[in-house]
Amino acid sequence: MHTLGSERTAPAVPARRPPLEPASRLAQALVLIALLAGAAYLTWRWGFTLDGAATWLALPLVVAETYAVAMLGMLALSAWRLARRPTPPPLQGQTVAVLVATFDEDPDVLRPTVVGALAIRNDPRPEVWVLDDGARDWVREMCDELGARYLSRPPPRRHAKAGNINHALERVEARFLVTLDADHVPRPELLERMLGHFADPSVAVVQAPQAFYNRGFGHPRSEDDPLRNEQSIFFDVVCRGKDRNGAAFWCGCPSVIRRAALERVGGVAVDTVVEDAHTSMRLHAAGWRTVYHDEVMALGLAPEEIGAFVVQRARWARGSLQMLRLDPPLLRRGLTWRQRLEYTASCLHFLEGPQRLVALLVPGAVLATGALPLATDPLLYAAVFVPPAVLTPLASIAMTRGRYRVLEGERYSIVRMEAYLRALAALPRGRGGGFRVTPKGARAGGSPVARAMAVPLAVAGVTLAAVGYQTAAQLLDLPGRLPAAASTVTTLWAFLNVGLIAYTYAWARGVQHRRRSHRFPVAMHAAYSGDDGGPAIDSRVTDLSRHGARLVVREPREPGERLRLVLLLDDGPVEVTGVIATVTAGVPGEGWTIGLDFDPVDAATADAIVRWCFRHPFGLERPVGPPPPPVAAPADPAPYFASMLAAAQTAATEAPGERGRGPAGG
Repeated sequence: MHTLGSERTAPAVPARRPPLEPASRLAQALVLIALLAGAAYLTWRWGFTLDGAATWLALPLVVAETYAVAMLGMLALSAWRLARRPTPPPLQGQTVAVLVATFDEDPDVLRPTVVGALAIRNDPRPEVWVLDDGARDWVREMCDELGARYLSRPPPRRHAKAGNINHALERVEARFLVTLDADHVPRPELLERMLGHFADPSVAVVQAPQAFYNRGFGHPRSEDDPLRNEQSIFFDVVCRGKDRNGAAFWCGCPSVIRRAALERVGGVAVDTVVEDAHTSMRLHAAGWRTVYHDEVMALGLAPEEIGAFVVQRARWARGSLQMLRLDPPLLRRGLTWRQRLEYTASCLHFLEGPQRLVALLVPGAVLATGALPLATDPLLYAAVFVPPAVLTPLASIAMTRGRYRVLEGERYSIVRMEAYLRALAALPRGRGGGFRVTPKGARAGGSPVARAMAVPLAVAGVTLAAVGYQTAAQLLDLPGRLPAAASTVTTLWAFLNVGLIAYTYAWARGVQHRRRSHRFPVAMHAAYSGDDGGPAIDSRVTDLSRHGARLVVREPREPGERLRLVLLLDDGPVEVTGVIATVTAGVPGEGWTIGLDFDPVDAATADAIVRWCFRHPFGLERPVGPPPPPVAAPADPAPYFASMLAAAQTAATEAPGERGRGPAGG
């Protein structure tokens, strides 16, 4: 049994700087000019525009403007040059334990992760531990069936995921630990690609990006790239910049950790609900190093709808602000100045909520009260304000290598606003709140958009009321009547804010997910026949999950008809049965598309389908790693599939209780 030691320093090894990828000269020039323009604007604002009776309105606005310029500077610190690490040779002969922390995930989410974890290649073979804080019998039975180790700590189960992993450290013997969230399915080559970084004895953590196989709430609807999402700026750019500055941090999953390093800092930090980032800061302060491995090594389930998205962002905000209050990075001994700034920047991001609220409230406050946050010559204001207002988004686009999109960024900042505000409001009262697991899958009845956007919708309503009052004030000379020019400009600003909120609300309502499990895009040969027998007919499958498929067939079928289907997977053919749920006529000459709901399948067949899907998560034409050898379709598929169906029917006759199992045993 291992015990967690006190905080000690890492081995003293000379730093090894990775090769660097600088931003383009144009991007560097843009950000420098934008920062100079922002500094000039803020000097003017702080020095010459805060006099007068409207300081109550002017001061919050200038603080919000200062925050925006400061965050551009923090982005420049991270993105000026990015680390470009080559993949090292595999590290042989190391013992590894894969830790899958779970609480309330259902089998459709957890089982693929465990199946994927058991397929990770290494010599010796990794142990897979399922750390079940829900103490569920079916999870124990699943582990026994698959060959994974099951561990559930006794109550009281304190400190959520951090406490769960610390409890496992007392029982797991391996030298290195792979940490996986319950909804992240690893790729088999994860250790072959990541473990070699630990040849440097001072490396404590190797972190890979978080990528997602579903198109969740954070994915743009019009973007063809399946990997690009709301976190792409962080994982594609910021993490590589933090790596260059020696401040890449553990993001929970997918990652590999040196067990000795974790023990030397007392285990996983339990003081905040961002235990991963907080633990990384302690490791850095103790002299350990981290590595960011910029390659997709696992695919997870992104929040499907706005409620789950907000829960996740609220937890991150609460934990980061807790860290800023309890263990301020700027004051943490042992950190370099770059590490102090990088950790501070990560925490300060979550002050975006009040900054966004001020920007939305000010025009309504001006129109309702007649108070002006600054009184100056319009031409002077335009000359000082317009350059940073135009250059800041351009510089952000350039420094993020095109990942930042202005309208998309505004949309997500409005959605996140209330979560960030609640986290900040709870901080002075010392109410950290419990660890809320991000809900998985689609919500029955749709997304609670109005509830999740209650604050911005209320601001929009108040702003429209203020516009109405100021319009009446202009016509009737009521109290708070603004000069005509100020009224016009502020009204336009107000309508811009309301339009942005309305657009965000409409977009969020359009992100609805109804299926119980994600359908993977595929392109595979299959054959079907009627459930009562008949000739095998060739078809093509275009999407697939363990619960159903979409097929393109040459002959019309009827909803409610039962079919037997043989799928040609990498592991061999499998047979399923199901009911036709939908039939759609295609363009002339391309047949019909049918949606087939599978009957319940046995575990082996479901696992075979899941393995195939995660080997090709975005279809055969979009590999995310080394593809497995393809299975060639027979030149004449009809006789081949007829023999497969005959074998399946024989097996079903001999063992009627095994009807979902394919002839190859899944």
